Amino acid sequence: MTLFFRFVLAAGLGLASFASLNAYASGTSDAEPTLTAVSPTLERIRQRGRIELGYRQSAVPFSFVDHKDQPTGLAWALCQKIVPAIQRELAMPQLERVPVRVIEQMRAPLVKGEAIDIDCAPSTLTAERAEQVAFSVPYYAAHVRLMVRRGSGIGSIDAMRGLRLVVVQGTTAERLVRARQAQVGFQLLMARDYDEAFHLLRDRRVQAMALDDVLLQGLRTTTKRPDAFRVVGPPLSDAPEYYALVLRRDDPAFKALVDAALMDIFRSGEMARLQGRWFQNPTPPHGVNLHMLPSPEVQALWEVGAEAGRQE
Repeated sequence: MTLFFRFVLAAGLGLASFASLNAYASGTSDAEPTLTAVSPTLERIRQRGRIELGYRQSAVPFSFVDHKDQPTGLAWALCQKIVPAIQRELAMPQLERVPVRVIEQMRAPLVKGEAIDIDCAPSTLTAERAEQVAFSVPYYAAHVRLMVRRGSGIGSIDAMRGLRLVVVQGTTAERLVRARQAQVGFQLLMARDYDEAFHLLRDRRVQAMALDDVLLQGLRTTTKRPDAFRVVGPPLSDAPEYYALVLRRDDPAFKALVDAALMDIFRSGEMARLQGRWFQNPTPPHGVNLHMLPSPEVQALWEVGAEAGRQE
């Protein structure tokens, strides 16, 4: 349980509240009669009559838009499975779900400013971000790597001397790349979002793009020639990037509700089915299959999450 508890604690959930959280996740009657009175987020949702959910334009396969310009993906699907728990808590079966497009730099301001209730996207859990927002329990893991054009001869960041590399502003990839810039000697360009960064690579204005490997593989599917690009090199950090849903700080009751719903998904085996849907089947917009099985780190998260959800 050590790995899971470490990230649960990093996400802001104390061990003292874990037993009551598990009781709630199990659907027992030991939970408080209502969370609304102690959860400002739930109270705002109740007053508005809607829940506002953040999504990304092109964070394939976690959070992106399909050919009908509607949000979809693994993280978006998780939020859709969490909403029924919120509806039950509020006794609002007709609660409206409102999608809100978010770019990386605006994630924390929109959550803090109450413009979105849950950010349904692949957001890395970091101590720095936890000073501004809260995180759910983690649901996925990835590593930061480079994507280059096939045939470029670039096999790692150490081969980038004198070349141009792009990152999306506000991502953990930006921090990792900046730490290597002076040593390697490449020119760093900043992009507003994933689409802009990949556009620079496709147009040969940069030689590489740095981002989480699973997101890079997803971006390849947005082009008609995914084989023209490849993800290369060792990870830029030994530590994986752990993804979690982003919530407002100082609302432990709402976080407990979200965490309980997620652990129920882990326990039921639904997480593996969702991963198969988005990582091992044709994905919009061009029907490309990522052919990505869950890594040992991802499987460990699900296993300890499922076990934690069973604890009394």
